[in-house]
Amino acid sequence: MNRTAQTRAVSPLAIMAAILAALLLAGTFFDASIAKTLYMPHNVAATLVTTVGIYPFTAAMVLFLGVACQRIVKTGKAPAAKALLGGIVALVALFVGFVGGASLVDTDCLGGIVPALNKNYAVSAVISLLVEYPLFYVGWRLADKSDDKLLLKRSLCLVAVLLVAFAFLQITKGIFNRPRYRVVAEGLEGVGFVPWFRISPKPTDLMATYGLDAGEFRSFPSGHAILSISTISILLSLTWLFPTLRDKRNQLCWAGFAFAVVVMLTRLILGAHYLSDVSAGALIGLGFVFVYDVLQRRITS
Repeated sequence: MNRTAQTRAVSPLAIMAAILAALLLAGTFFDASIAKTLYMPHNVAATLVTTVGIYPFTAAMVLFLGVACQRIVKTGKAPAAKALLGGIVALVALFVGFVGGASLVDTDCLGGIVPALNKNYAVSAVISLLVEYPLFYVGWRLADKSDDKLLLKRSLCLVAVLLVAFAFLQITKGIFNRPRYRVVAEGLEGVGFVPWFRISPKPTDLMATYGLDAGEFRSFPSGHAILSISTISILLSLTWLFPTLRDKRNQLCWAGFAFAVVVMLTRLILGAHYLSDVSAGALIGLGFVFVYDVLQRRITS
């Protein structure tokens, strides 16, 4: 990949950042009215789309961990070292795949349609076996056909950035304690609209009084927005395995952005987030896409 192609990929990301910043500004002033207008509780179509929205995040990690494992095993390292490193990568893939399967059936995804699926670890394991773990083998096979000598570094870099993004969103959600719109819409005493920039106290009493899950006070920022916009990094990473995509970097960037915007809209429809939640989440996620782009350029320089 030449430096000119890399430079061209930055331009769409800058435009996307400007769009998301404008949406965050709009949400800052009109969050409540926008949420009220778009809210359609228990919308099955929106729930299905929002479920698909988080799938690429963990699925891509499993795929590229398979790529990394193939590269480790096929190196000239000592057998013991290959077994150890390959085993670690495989275990990480097992963990990530199970988390991915569990996330697809939680209350904000398919669990919202069939509540019995939420926290059903047997179902999570089955889903992981069907739609997550096979990608490890696919990644191995694709790596086996590639002559890219940087594939191991590239893959581990992608996985590292995605894992840090996931950790960051978990930490941030635990700081703001913003109630989701669907809870506010119930009109419960003591649960009202809170601007995104105001940090609320821990909702321990409200959770006990109304039997609410802690997740109902983790509205800001939107995890779905962060995870779905990471699809940009994932799509760009596919160019390592499919050379015909290498001259389509801008199109891949915009495809990932469009995918994220659709997922963000479903979060508003379901009352899981406000506009400021999804736009801020997408901005954070886009920041990690920039980090990914910088690191990948360092690897190839």
